[in-house]
Amino acid sequence: MGNMTESTDLKIALERLYERRQFGIKLGLKPVQRMCELLGNPQLQYGVIHVAGTNGKGSVCTTIASIVQASGVRVGLYTSPHLIRFNERVRVNGVTLSDADLFAALETCEAAAETVQEEQGHEVTFFEITTVLAFECFRRAGVKLAVIETGLGGRLDATNVVTPIVSVITRIATDHAMHLGESLSEIAGEKAWIIKPGRPVVSSPQEEGVIAVLQQKARECSASFVNAESSVSVERIEGDLQGQKIRYSTADGVSGTARYALLGDHQLENVGVALAAVELLFEALGVLLEPAVVKKGLEQVRWPGRCELLKDSPCVIADAAHNPSGAKALVDVLHRNGIKHAGIVLGMCDDKDAMNVIKQFSSIARRVWVVPIPNDRSMPVERLAEIAKRICGDVVCASVDDALAAAEAWASEEGLPVVVTGSIFLLGSVLPRWKCPLQTQVIK
Repeated sequence: MGNMTESTDLKIALERLYERRQFGIKLGLKPVQRMCELLGNPQLQYGVIHVAGTNGKGSVCTTIASIVQASGVRVGLYTSPHLIRFNERVRVNGVTLSDADLFAALETCEAAAETVQEEQGHEVTFFEITTVLAFECFRRAGVKLAVIETGLGGRLDATNVVTPIVSVITRIATDHAMHLGESLSEIAGEKAWIIKPGRPVVSSPQEEGVIAVLQQKARECSASFVNAESSVSVERIEGDLQGQKIRYSTADGVSGTARYALLGDHQLENVGVALAAVELLFEALGVLLEPAVVKKGLEQVRWPGRCELLKDSPCVIADAAHNPSGAKALVDVLHRNGIKHAGIVLGMCDDKDAMNVIKQFSSIARRVWVVPIPNDRSMPVERLAEIAKRICGDVVCASVDDALAAAEAWASEEGLPVVVTGSIFLLGSVLPRWKCPLQTQVIK
């Protein structure tokens, strides 16, 4: 539940909510639809940008939200999972809601869930309640636009009860094969269901088969399809581990330069997707998108735990690379910044492709500390170590605290950086060592 302390009321309510994780993942929309009805359909009280995909969803969501906020619009942001505190999942104008506001809304949502359970005969899941909670918090906070990130897939994801102004699909890769399918085309077919009739959709660059699936769905929905790569140009001018200076230009003539905190060529792609989505949003609203708004929004983006420099000496970097494509993007960032070798502190969920994640790290890993993550989905360290030893010779099993202490000592002695990666749950337990808690906001 995170390392920061919640108020007593919220802590007890969240403990009840977390117990619902035992019900697992139940794909389907009926429980959420009924809960929303009982609450007066809060998701219909503001505009929505709906974002699905495999990699880059969170970065795209937070970049869109930051630009919209810079325009003076009150904006909500719903993402998952959280890093340190549950409150991070629901933000208004860039800051998390207070414990009191979350508790009040959660009580209302729990009551609605109890009614749905009586009516439909099955338990409402953690993610279903959390999603409706976000919808209700945004209504109470008076947001004008909400940026909503899907949890899993699209077609039967709990968030797919919204009717967005713009849909966005980030780069699709293999993940959650048990629920979404083995092939990229199957996965794309599930995620494409966030495309709604007559509402435009923006896509990241995709593999040819994926693009075909998304375009077909767009045609069926009479929805305009925008390939961000062809409508927005984004390039890196310079950069270091603190961020990168970028140059951007859109089809509608918005151009400029900005200092962007998130690292990596993959983030340039994400900026392009976000800009394409924001242009479509402003066009739909009949509002002129000012270049100064774009620059301000890009420069205010903060998204912890994504190629984030936590410490200078020794150098400690955190990144939530939980699948092979994410791991490759991380290695590319390190190479871009002149880092050829590093120590790796690695913890992963049991349902992830550990073998291919570690293969991506094989070229840079001088030593690997394998650790458990503070989550019941943690891959046993013995099994993760066995996989790692097939690829990287120097592998050590340790607790998180012992691994971090040993890795920092090793980094000081070797003059090499340490990268903490593999699971966002690992990062959530690590970041409080170096970071202050996120600012909270009271609904007014």
